[in-house]
Amino acid sequence: MGFQFSLQKVLELRERLEQQAAAELGRLKALEAEAKEKLLQQRQKRQVQLEEWRSKIQGVLDLDELDAYRRWLDVLDAAIAEQQVVVDELHQAVQRQTEEFLTARRNRQVLEKLREHEYARFLQELLRKEQRELDDIGATRFVHREASSS
Repeated sequence: MGFQFSLQKVLELRERLEQQAAAELGRLKALEAEAKEKLLQQRQKRQVQLEEWRSKIQGVLDLDELDAYRRWLDVLDAAIAEQQVVVDELHQAVQRQTEEFLTARRNRQVLEKLREHEYARFLQELLRKEQRELDDIGATRFVHREASSS
């Protein structure tokens, strides 16, 4: 008779849930990293435009061109603000998913501890049975020796 954990199916389910939570966490972290990179690129692009605009101010003033730079900077600022919202939302999603993953891992670990305890009890019971059998064999031999010596 081998050991069989009474909650094996539940443990397997919790392992799958933990794996799914980990996969989703990885996916969200990748999306967050991409969003942060895009935000950084947008900020760098804005900085380049701002420097170009500043250099134009030093030379001959063309109001239409300066106005075009200002409008373009406004467009970049709006895109940066939108991207910052995306980054913030993804950061919150990563935090929520991290909690979900940690909860799933704790749930699995609780069942694994229970499995370890059940297995330890199983081994103790198995040892007790073996000891009883050995005791029975020893008692039987003793009885046979006593009977044959009398």
